[in-house]
Amino acid sequence: MKKKLLIICATHGDERIGLEAVAELECKNLSDCFDSIVANIEALNKNVRFADCDLNRSYPGDKNSALYEKRRAAEILEIAKGYKYVIDMHEASSGTEDFIIIAKNRMCQAFPVEFVNMDTVLLWPDPKGPLGEILENEIELEFGVKGRDREEVIAKATEVLEDFIGKIYAKEIEQKPSTKKTYQVYDKLTTDDFKKDINALKDFVETEAGGEKFYPLLAGQYIENGIVCYKMRLFNK
Repeated sequence: MKKKLLIICATHGDERIGLEAVAELECKNLSDCFDSIVANIEALNKNVRFADCDLNRSYPGDKNSALYEKRRAAEILEIAKGYKYVIDMHEASSGTEDFIIIAKNRMCQAFPVEFVNMDTVLLWPDPKGPLGEILENEIELEFGVKGRDREEVIAKATEVLEDFIGKIYAKEIEQKPSTKKTYQVYDKLTTDDFKKDINALKDFVETEAGGEKFYPLLAGQYIENGIVCYKMRLFNK
């Protein structure tokens, strides 16, 4: 049986949720239904986000680049082209919610998003460089781990993947239009523009700053980079 699904793990070397979920799937004797790849081996070994540059901003890559992630992106892209579906697994240390990320300003045309048992979709076309910007059949799954029991998050990620595997190999599952709540990430709030208490911002809870209403995303996750949070609006499909 040709495997339909590729699961990408550790695109960021300090995010192990994919490795942990794949290990659980293997314990469930599902190895014949998917392949997995450790994306950023160098960063994983150092337990850092990346070695030279962000792999999730490096596609389509360059096999001749001096930067490790640029070379690795080119390798992974060629591998991923051999699969019907590709899922890139991520976790957010400052996030509390789980959601699907599509690196476009529209829903995927070649990936059955409705088969993924998660309620929320983020359309996120910028910044450039994720694999999903190149491949129509790729999505990212993000799991928030802040304040949550890690074993429970791993169990949730495993369940989502197991359910998806069951559906893509079933013969009688009807593909229906997605009914998921969909947001569009359109901008970011910087530390220069926001002087209030960051702890007052809650992901997916509408707020107002600078006279603008929006839904925060990953509040505090990238504060060291001068980003308070990303801004989202509800997307009218």
